[in-house]
Amino acid sequence: MAIKGDLLIRGGTVVDPASGLFNKADILIRNNKIAETLAGEDVEAEKIVDAAGCLVLPGLIDYHTHLFHGGTEIGIHPDAALLPQGVTTAIDQGSAGVTNFSSFFKSVINNSQIRIFSYLHASPAGLATLPRCLEPVDPKLFDLGKVRKLFEKYDTQLVGLKIRQSKEIVGEWGLAPLKAAVRIADAIGCRVAVHTTNPPADVEELVSILRPGDIYTHMYQGKGSTIINDKGKVCSAIREARARGILFDTADGRGHYAFSVAKAAIADGFEPDIISTDVVRSSLYERSVFGLPLIMTKYLNLGISLHNVVKACTSAPASLIGMDGKIGTLAPGAYADVAVFRIKEMPLQIEDVFGEVLTCNQVFIPQMTILNGKVVYRSLEF
Repeated sequence: MAIKGDLLIRGGTVVDPASGLFNKADILIRNNKIAETLAGEDVEAEKIVDAAGCLVLPGLIDYHTHLFHGGTEIGIHPDAALLPQGVTTAIDQGSAGVTNFSSFFKSVINNSQIRIFSYLHASPAGLATLPRCLEPVDPKLFDLGKVRKLFEKYDTQLVGLKIRQSKEIVGEWGLAPLKAAVRIADAIGCRVAVHTTNPPADVEELVSILRPGDIYTHMYQGKGSTIINDKGKVCSAIREARARGILFDTADGRGHYAFSVAKAAIADGFEPDIISTDVVRSSLYERSVFGLPLIMTKYLNLGISLHNVVKACTSAPASLIGMDGKIGTLAPGAYADVAVFRIKEMPLQIEDVFGEVLTCNQVFIPQMTILNGKVVYRSLEF
């Protein structure tokens, strides 16, 4: 008797680090969930997708985005910008604070197809002031009571606190905003994600403030103190931070990575826990960021294995937002979020802000995105 389903993705190479799959297989979707992973069985489905020659991945998770369009100058439109990139879940990194998160939820999160989770900015204004001026980071402005109420009200969307620690932002406050954010996070029981470009202190001091489960973003940034020491190796304090549970996110952005730092770190065995974009309106479809497939392309060509690249955009971030087994995997019972890609052999050059160029020869090209069992993007060539 034939196995029945709604949609069958046939003939592709399934790469699902969460379930250990890396082989040709068919994916059957039924009732908006992954029903089965098959190999040659007799199947009847209303729709059949021929994925021969393609990679079939869990729907991608972009852990560092800015999605508050209409509320910030940098916010992108989630569905239009991310679904064509194979991204089915996104985490906004502190676009809103206590003064405007409810507006962000009502206008964007609640009106998008894509799954959206969010960090709350420790600064009450969030990033609504960018780029003309920067968010106020006087710790006296941070409001534990209001933060707590928002986390209670939006407990399924809010996953942590965000703070930026660049000299240009914090000035004389130094690491005080980070320390204050950690105190609030301790009180309400959440993670902290910290922006680390051109930090106001050595990275050794910065990571000493972080706790297990906190996120060090822009891990390969090249301004001021970096994770690489004067011997070209990863700082011992950074390795110790990882050993005690701190997680490292690429969050590349246009200017938040340096190939020299990334190459040295990867050569020294220090790969990212998370690969994400830090995409904003001005970097969407721009060559240094473009979208998550281009960032994945960059790290694949820097020598990170396909398995580890996919893991850092699927099961790893899914675990951080408490969605293990539900998203970021193609295991039976998971939400039917699927991204189909071709890896195309083509020369593609990416330049960092320091002028170093990386030539990529293998490039992720999106073919189809499936969200909750429905096709929400399809290339004309697929």
